[in-house]
Amino acid sequence: MLEILFGSPKEARAIYSIFHSIHDKFHSELQLVNNQSIKLNPKSWDITVKQLVIPGLIQFIINHKEHLIMLKMIKENYYFSEEEEQQQIIHIAHSIMEGQREEIPRVQEISSREQMISDALEQFLRPDLYFSFSSFQKFRLHKYIDSLREYVEIAIEEYKMEQEYQSFVQSLRDYLAKKESKLSKLQIVFDQECLVYDQDKQLMTEHQLKKYIDKDFVYQHPMYIDKQLLAPLVSIAPDWLMLYTNNSFEGMVQTIQNIFEERVTIYPLENF
Repeated sequence: MLEILFGSPKEARAIYSIFHSIHDKFHSELQLVNNQSIKLNPKSWDITVKQLVIPGLIQFIINHKEHLIMLKMIKENYYFSEEEEQQQIIHIAHSIMEGQREEIPRVQEISSREQMISDALEQFLRPDLYFSFSSFQKFRLHKYIDSLREYVEIAIEEYKMEQEYQSFVQSLRDYLAKKESKLSKLQIVFDQECLVYDQDKQLMTEHQLKKYIDKDFVYQHPMYIDKQLLAPLVSIAPDWLMLYTNNSFEGMVQTIQNIFEERVTIYPLENF
């Protein structure tokens, strides 16, 4: 027999629903007691624990508890009080967990959350056990909680960088709004290298581009501004940018789109 006490009827019903969806396969008696506890009486302890209890609790923890654990960290440990900020950080953390930001080095070093929870349960569960889930979470899930803290820290770093990037982009938009165009149209070709053509379709050399750079403007954005391309483009402030590329998701292409907005038109490379 195994009985687990949960902190609220909502939690107990959630895990009961998870267990109920798979327990018939293992011929285990399953009960929801007083809307607060789950009682399991398995016919085969090893099989039920391995294929029902552990997978069910992993699903419950990740789907019902993980978000709340991270939200509490963000509020109480990192002092983000605005709900919008909290939700953006949570969203970034989930995208990291789902493998959408594999380029972040630290992510590769974090162990599987599912495996950490499974290991903790395997070491803890035994026949004829009655326990409180909140106590199990507090005293047995240290490695898993630490991994969530790492994800939150990485997400906060990413969030801050995104905020800085958005602030940078907005400052360039504001600059463009006040800037008089030095050339009405430019064509940019992104292939093996980046080539810029003027309004007469003449290739512009690196030296020609640099002559247009507003040095005061670059001085104000020393950490971000790309002096090879972005600084000349913004300093020229063309009314129209024709951008040819087969990779519209490339970082510089997206930055140019974000800054110049409706001034940019994207074409396939072969159209050039």
